[in-house]
Amino acid sequence: MLLAASFLSTLVAQPARPAEEAAVGRSLAQRLSISTWAIAIPMAWLAAPLAEVRSGDSVDLLAVRSGDHPIAVAIAADLRVMSADERVVVFEVNEESATAIATARASGLLIVPLLRSTH
Repeated sequence: MLLAASFLSTLVAQPARPAEEAAVGRSLAQRLSISTWAIAIPMAWLAAPLAEVRSGDSVDLLAVRSGDHPIAVAIAADLRVMSADERVVVFEVNEESATAIATARASGLLIVPLLRSTH
């Protein structure tokens, strides 16, 4: 009984850690949702900078081509940022988004990232 009470008091006394702190100790594969993948997009692929992006932010991606026949096509929506630095941003994607991003890049299109508001 005393052992159980001691254990419970330890749990109650420790403040809950924020989700971001709890995620630090987990691998990228463990942080991904079920049936999703991680894709690393080099910053060089982006037609516009992705400023102040943080883990957990949500981003939409457009594919663009300029020239005689300019186009802009939405290729992925509501992608969760898993990590980012000055060289690469890692997104959580589903099969459809991964295919659209790879196809856009293979077609020579540049990618425009749009950071979603949290409001």
